[in-house]
Amino acid sequence: MAEVFDWDVRVPLVSNVYVLIDILIVLLVLSLGLAGGVLFFVGFDKVYEVLRIFVIADGFMILLLYSVMGFVFLNRFQLIYHIDGEGVQVRVGEFESSLNHAAWRVSSIVQRYSFTGGRIHSLMNEEYYVPWSSVTMFFLDEKQRLISLTDDIRPLMRIYCTRDNLDRVLGFVRLMVPLPDD
Repeated sequence: MAEVFDWDVRVPLVSNVYVLIDILIVLLVLSLGLAGGVLFFVGFDKVYEVLRIFVIADGFMILLLYSVMGFVFLNRFQLIYHIDGEGVQVRVGEFESSLNHAAWRVSSIVQRYSFTGGRIHSLMNEEYYVPWSSVTMFFLDEKQRLISLTDDIRPLMRIYCTRDNLDRVLGFVRLMVPLPDD
């Protein structure tokens, strides 16, 4: 019988470097696209004014997003994992209040169109599954107790582990995702 792992973990938001990077990538891509569209219509001679407006707007959005993560989500987000021989499933845990749930929906819609992949879009439905056949590589961040599953192009899922299960989960991921031949 294959090994099965089930656990839940509360993931930090404001102090999580991966969340910061995702937010910055989404804002950068959206801002550059919108700024390009605005410059196309108003003329490229107004580059400084348009970019200044977008820098201010991005700063405001970052402040707003971090305020929501800190004050609404209380800097923690519960994820529930199930790993077996077929793949990895992650579900969003119970929300503390309806305000948490509403904030999660809004943030999922905002991130839905990013190139970070389907994991954000699917988490809008509060559940996401990645079969092992889709995973070609994984990366370990021991400090964050995080295993990132990727395909050849983009990240598919981040697995946040606890102190107690990191070694066992990492061993299982190594069995399921063979290292590429050098």
